[in-house]
Amino acid sequence: MTTPIPKVLIISSTVASSRVGASAASFCLQRLGIETIVLPTTLMGRHPGWGAPGGGAVEAARLRDIWQGVKAQDIHVDAVLTGYMGETAHVDLCTEIISHVRQANPSAIIAIDPVMGDHGRLYIPEDRARAIIDHLVPQADFITPNLWELNYIQDHSTQLPARLITSVPDGADIGARWEDGSAAFQVSHPKFDSVPHGGGDSLAALFLGRRLLGQSPRRALAASVSSVYEIMRAADALDAGELPLIRMQAFITDAIPLHVSS
Repeated sequence: MTTPIPKVLIISSTVASSRVGASAASFCLQRLGIETIVLPTTLMGRHPGWGAPGGGAVEAARLRDIWQGVKAQDIHVDAVLTGYMGETAHVDLCTEIISHVRQANPSAIIAIDPVMGDHGRLYIPEDRARAIIDHLVPQADFITPNLWELNYIQDHSTQLPARLITSVPDGADIGARWEDGSAAFQVSHPKFDSVPHGGGDSLAALFLGRRLLGQSPRRALAASVSSVYEIMRAADALDAGELPLIRMQAFITDAIPLHVSS
């Protein structure tokens, strides 16, 4: 008897030439041996950080129609990972999808990456950010905000699920921290002067994937941060503007876990 392969439904941005959003998350999960289904909240040519991206948000009605096709396949889904929401209406659709997945599989893991801002500002409209906080965050088994997003969420909500927090300072280093009702610990590494976009998308996917494969939060964090650190270190050495996920894919599975501190 063969062991079923876990499946993750990713609801996030699709960017043709940049290793961000769903393209980064999907590859990382697949490299761990996990199947992915992608619902694209955007269709763009490149990351907006490079300039005019081309394309834009997928209309909510079109995204819903795509979901109806996926839903009709009656696929068993083991987890949902949400990322960038291109329209406020995407949040409502995600809420419906999560409800459907949970009804079909009560043990499904729901991971919400509340992509909304950094460096002291929102980069989505405030009403969309508040919709994510009010409707998606409460659905999560865990959320994966950067430190600024976490503080923004805490300023606007009293509900806070378990969380994998990124961009957390640790003296001269930086890292990611896990917090839930019973534990809190951090994995840190040296800072880089600049890094490509997509590290947060990759980390969220790798942590989720390792949890799906049975690893504890502590072990999953140590391994996932190590993988992203090695990929970022390669990007820094190569002066790569995009994450070198293909070139450095061995580190997704084989990176030596970094030290975990309380």
